[in-house]
Amino acid sequence: MGKITPTTNDVLHGNGQPRVIRSPHEPIINESWADLGGSGISSSVKVAPTAEAAPLKIALVGTAPSSRMLAPYNDPTWKIWACSPGNMGQIPRVDAWFEIHGNMLWPENKHYGEPYINWLRQQQFPVYMQSKEWVPNAIPLPMRELVKEFGPYFFTSSFAWMMALAMQQGAKEIALFGIDMASRDEYILQRPGAYYFFNEGKRRGIKMSAPYESDIMQPPSLYGFSEVTPFGRKILARMTEIKERINGMKSQRDSLNHQVTYLEGAIEDLDYIASIWGGAQNNDHPDSQG
Repeated sequence: MGKITPTTNDVLHGNGQPRVIRSPHEPIINESWADLGGSGISSSVKVAPTAEAAPLKIALVGTAPSSRMLAPYNDPTWKIWACSPGNMGQIPRVDAWFEIHGNMLWPENKHYGEPYINWLRQQQFPVYMQSKEWVPNAIPLPMRELVKEFGPYFFTSSFAWMMALAMQQGAKEIALFGIDMASRDEYILQRPGAYYFFNEGKRRGIKMSAPYESDIMQPPSLYGFSEVTPFGRKILARMTEIKERINGMKSQRDSLNHQVTYLEGAIEDLDYIASIWGGAQNNDHPDSQG
């Protein structure tokens, strides 16, 4: 344990020069070996303090309006990675862009793909793509390296590739904004990949997060277990109730449709009689009597 109050022997060193008294937790900076009580051989090599690198924090930004603008655009400690034509010119800051699709210039996509690719060509930030074919300054995504590291089973969306690259580059924190994957197609096809990378990030000690406005981090039901909880039972009961009400309304609708069809037929029949047989009533008019 280090002394708090130096003694005379501590203070005097050599020819009466004061000796450095250091707390046991104080860093050693800018002193020679002789100053440190070593062999007495002076050294010109100084020990400089080293600044610890700031942890890499990456925000992935999609197009869901509920949380897209909640990303930390004004915080320079965060890197902003975006994707999608829907974000073109819509977000205040971009540090890297990802366009993973290779079909942007196919005839059926060219009406929006061509202006989008032209826009990407004009940007100064890095753009990750499959190749440099469309954007000369693009950075080819290291697809093979990522598949080798993470396996081929869960790259089901642009965000899966983005999360994988963020992990490979050493991110300590990954946050998702504007990413819901709430539609049925996205839920079925894309969410499993997102879940895999959420879990992989946590396994690696990476902080994975999303704002409350997004439901992307919400895990799926636990098969065989979730439906027998009070919440699961209530959801099932409510769905059954609504379906029964819909069936009743459909029966009423079908009955009304039948009545409407019947009455429309009656109107059509009366219209025929009025237009074709209308003259039959002339003999009944008072002025027609002799």
